[in-house]
Amino acid sequence: MRQRIHKSVLLCLLTVALVFSGILPVLAEKTTEQKLAETSDTIEELQKKSKEAKAKLDAAKQEQSVIGEKLDELNRQLEEVQQALADIEARITKKNDQIASTEEELADMEKQRVERYEAMKVRIRFMYENSDSTMLDSFFGSSSMSEFLNRVEYFSQVVAYDREQLTEYQNLLAGLEEKKQLYEGQKEELVALQQEQQEQLDRLSGLVADTREDLQIAGAAAEDAKDALNDVDGQLQEQLDYEAVLEAQKAAEDKARMEEIKRQEEELKCKREEEARRRAEEEERKRQEAEQNAGETDDGSGETYEPETPASAEDLELLACIIQCEAEGEPYAGKLAVGSVVLNRVASSSFPNTIVGVIYQPGQFSPVASGRMAARVAAGANSECRQAAQEVLNGNITVPYLYFRRDNGTIDGYVLGHHVFY
Repeated sequence: MRQRIHKSVLLCLLTVALVFSGILPVLAEKTTEQKLAETSDTIEELQKKSKEAKAKLDAAKQEQSVIGEKLDELNRQLEEVQQALADIEARITKKNDQIASTEEELADMEKQRVERYEAMKVRIRFMYENSDSTMLDSFFGSSSMSEFLNRVEYFSQVVAYDREQLTEYQNLLAGLEEKKQLYEGQKEELVALQQEQQEQLDRLSGLVADTREDLQIAGAAAEDAKDALNDVDGQLQEQLDYEAVLEAQKAAEDKARMEEIKRQEEELKCKREEEARRRAEEEERKRQEAEQNAGETDDGSGETYEPETPASAEDLELLACIIQCEAEGEPYAGKLAVGSVVLNRVASSSFPNTIVGVIYQPGQFSPVASGRMAARVAAGANSECRQAAQEVLNGNITVPYLYFRRDNGTIDGYVLGHHVFY
């Protein structure tokens, strides 16, 4: 319950501080600190966009690589199919030659068969036309039995030869016809395979064309992503360069302000020393007068110790929140140093003399201008930053400086973590 009350009080203080700090931009030009805060927010947003653009470029390149590998594989398959198709066409050509040669053989054999058949018909016709008596006269007109038997044997051999030749030619024709049918069947299979390979070739050619188009699209997307990344990185570099200029400008302003503070503090010191000397002289004069009038007495005068007002819970929470906003990613010593800068300002006569006044002084802390401080106050500081704030409030002032900035190598000072204190 008490923590809720503290947060409510903090939010009220924050609202009042923001109201008063919000009046200044209307009345005057933005301070370097405000410009730095805005530039820092712009850089953060551009860095996020750059990261997203880089991721898109990587994804586009990956897609381009995958499509390129797919295209290489399709081209390899296409070459294989084209080679297979060329082989099939060569085999079909060879098969056509074999079929043509077989057909020529068939034609020659058919011609010989016809000639032989015609010759056999002539002999048969001669035998029938001359009748059996002529043949018998031929047989029995032999001068001897041996001649008779020779004529009978000759006639039988002629008849047997004719039959043998006819049968041989018929078998040869049947074999050639079978061979022709075999060649034609093989040709039909090759033609079917050729058609299948041609269909596969057409399909692969279509895939290659589509993949090439996809590769062009992926390449264009990669180029667009690269252009987008270059554009964002160009803007980011411009903002980084501008930030460096602002950092140097702010450092110069802080240095001049610090020198003025030192001058004023030196003047104040001299005035205080002069005032103390005068008070001492006055007291000594009064003491001597008192001794003369009333003898030696002790009036009880001297320095009086007035204890400092202890820090409130609200101060502790505000200090812890600004430490977390400015040094959340820093080592613990860096958190103590940021808290020390706040209390050093409270102790300085050139800054407000309260923690809330220092933190919400216009143009000083960028988390206040950007709104991150308000969000942190609403959420509450973490335990480590609260511990660092308590330690600083207890008197552990680790650095004597009034300013700190993000270290970019352009500011001389005490470097601790990612900050330079000066």
